[in-house]
Amino acid sequence: MGKPAAFDLTFNIRRQRFYVNLYGETGGFASPFTLNTYDIREHPMKTWRSTFTAIVAAETLAVAGFATSIPIIPLYLQDLGINDPVKLKYWTGLIQSATAISLAVFAPIWGSLADSYGKRLMLLRAMMGGAFVVGLMAFVTNPWQLLALRVLQGCLTGTVAAATVLVAGLVPAVSVGFALGLLQTGVSIGNSLGPLIGGVVSDFMGRRTVFFATSLLLLAAGLITMLGVENDRKDLPSKLEMKARIPFDYSVVFRSPVLFSLLAVIFTLQMANSVASPMLPLFIQQMTVDPGRVGSTTGIVLGAGAAAAAVAATLVGRFSGKLGYTRTLLLCLAGGALFTLPQAFAATPVQLVVFRVLSMLFLGGAMPAVNALIAVHADRNRQGGIFGLSSSIASIGLALGPAIGSLVAAAFDYRAVFVVTSIILALTVAGMRFAAPALVVRTPAGPPPPLN
Repeated sequence: MGKPAAFDLTFNIRRQRFYVNLYGETGGFASPFTLNTYDIREHPMKTWRSTFTAIVAAETLAVAGFATSIPIIPLYLQDLGINDPVKLKYWTGLIQSATAISLAVFAPIWGSLADSYGKRLMLLRAMMGGAFVVGLMAFVTNPWQLLALRVLQGCLTGTVAAATVLVAGLVPAVSVGFALGLLQTGVSIGNSLGPLIGGVVSDFMGRRTVFFATSLLLLAAGLITMLGVENDRKDLPSKLEMKARIPFDYSVVFRSPVLFSLLAVIFTLQMANSVASPMLPLFIQQMTVDPGRVGSTTGIVLGAGAAAAAVAATLVGRFSGKLGYTRTLLLCLAGGALFTLPQAFAATPVQLVVFRVLSMLFLGGAMPAVNALIAVHADRNRQGGIFGLSSSIASIGLALGPAIGSLVAAAFDYRAVFVVTSIILALTVAGMRFAAPALVVRTPAGPPPPLN
């Protein structure tokens, strides 16, 4: 009997050539895009690099799945009978905020459980739970049913936070900024592909089909996590240890001015990012001649912005170690404020795409810089809870943003939401300048180590 073998696909990422096989191993310098075979028993243990690769791939699919519904929620509400323009604005804000509110409540709990029961299990919970709940949204018959499922989605999901915790605890400290930047790149790629997929599927196959597409992508992400990420579950904690960890000890954050400042930045950043997004389909509907292409046009606008954010996350992950995470964050916030304002004056979807891409080239680098700062300052044994709290704070911002956007759009018009977004980002920059001395950290000298 010959030795079992696994097929390997070799490819290039940022000039670092390495292979990834079905069992997650990476390494080697074979020619790109070639198939090779390696003995499975000669590679019994996965490295952190292979696990990291699987996490990024799974998270990209998961985010793409969730993002497929972004362009069609307001249009789906119209299908469910909400046709009054004012009511549609309020319902759009409520639906988008509901998930964020419930996620804010449960994120610290899941984060503490990740510290106790394993981070991989929490990532699987978020992906598989999301696949089930979002699939049910295809069968709703009224807005209240959709609202209830969106609330349940927030209770069960939170893949970005779960993946961030897993990566932060997995990679060496010297590589954490680079790794979180690449993870954010995967998130941004998912955010760029998701709206485009959702818009096209909605226009050509019907809006309910979009939710089935989301479920399939989340199931695929969960499968990659099950096969490619090693089980990190620890010994089950005692009841005494569980009582000490749940609920999360919030005093840890209040005792650290740095962590408190970073969580405040995350709140305002996510709030600013979500003020305009729910109104984009309706804003584009105003300026689009063909109403049958609103979904796909919205997908293109959101997808182009997310693609720009992916580029920004990659660059930040690569160079923030030299520039400094704090300076990088300030630059990203200031650039985002500068280029968000002109979106209010866009007269065509093309102009809107141009200004959105420019703004996201800066805003896309903000979250990797914040997460790297948190990873540097947080105790590794408490990272699950702290990143869970970070996700909770981000969710509160994401919940408040659409509510603000709905109120502003109803009181003024859709263009005003971009002005408000720019003001929030500018105020965040001013607050960062005040808090910056407490955020200065020593970062590893030189470029991050290669992935192989």
